[in-house]
Parts: sequence; C-alpha cells; structure tokens
Amino acid sequence: MRLGDCGKTNLHTYSDKEKWSLIRYLDTGSITEGRIDEIQTLYPGVDKIPSRARRKASVGDILFSTVRPNQKHYGIIEAGTENLLVSTGFTVVTVDTTIADPYFIYYYLTQSSVIESLQAIAEQSTSTYPSIKPSDIEDIELDLPELETQKKIGSTLRMLDRKIALNEEINDNLAA
Repeated sequence: MRLGDCGKTNLHTYSDKEKWSLIRYLDTGSITEGRIDEIQTLYPGVDKIPSRARRKASVGDILFSTVRPNQKHYGIIEAGTENLLVSTGFTVVTVDTTIADPYFIYYYLTQSSVIESLQAIAEQSTSTYPSIKPSDIEDIELDLPELETQKKIGSTLRMLDRKIALNEEINDNLAA
C-alpha cells in the first residue's frame, strides 16, 4: 500500500482570516528525531508571525521536514497543543486511523532505510538544496499489517522511545 492511501498530506492550512489570538509555532529546526526543543508562542498583532507559519497540525499528525531528510527533523504530535502551526518546510501527514496507526506509520517513515531513500530523492531535486515533495512521502510503499498489530508495534516502539528518553535524562542529571 502507498502511504498516501492510508494518510493524507498537508490537509489544513491557516488563514489570517481565522484571526487566532494566539499561535503556537514549530519550525523545522526545533524538532529532531521526535524531540521538540521549542514551540514558540506568538500573538498576532503583537509578534511578527513567520510567513512559513501556515500548516495546521494536531495530535497524531506526523511532521517530516522536506529539506535534507538525513538531518532527521521529524516527529509526531503527541500532546494537545491548541492553535499549533508548523512551518511549510514540513509535510504534515494525517493518518486515516480506520486503517492505520499513526505511531506505526511514524516509526515506519523514520527508519533508516526510508530516510536514506528520501535523502537520495532529495539529492536529485532541482532546488538549490536537497529537498523532497509531499508526493515523495505519499509514494512510499509499505506492507500494512492488520490495525491491531500496527497498534501493538507502535505502542511498543513508543514505550521504548520513552524509556530511552528517561535514561538519557537520568544520565544528564548524573553528569551535572
């Protein structure tokens, strides 16, 4: 199955006509391998809103930077962050949860072989820097097990990631 058959890219775009009083903004450099460094809080009319702050993202959405995939600027939105906008430098993948588990798709998309393949595509791009298009992500083919199996795999990998993050935090505290 193509990834584009179990998820859609860049479904929701922010318009200034929506007049949000508060925007939470994530740029591509503020997330690496699923770890978010900073989400900016911006107030329209007070703060300058970056022109790239246009893609809406919600819980369960997968973010994947379209520039230099090998830099691993990707993640999945886990916490409910109201009024979240991400850079147009991301492809936002919204998974159809009736046929696929977002975490299964996230871990599939972020495995080394897929990133290497996307990087190879990026290096063939005609832009001034290696980049991919949303359609390159949509065209990724994967074998999709039944939904319950996907959920078990996604949940297990998520627990392992959390354990790794906790161990890193403990190690950082020991070194301090």
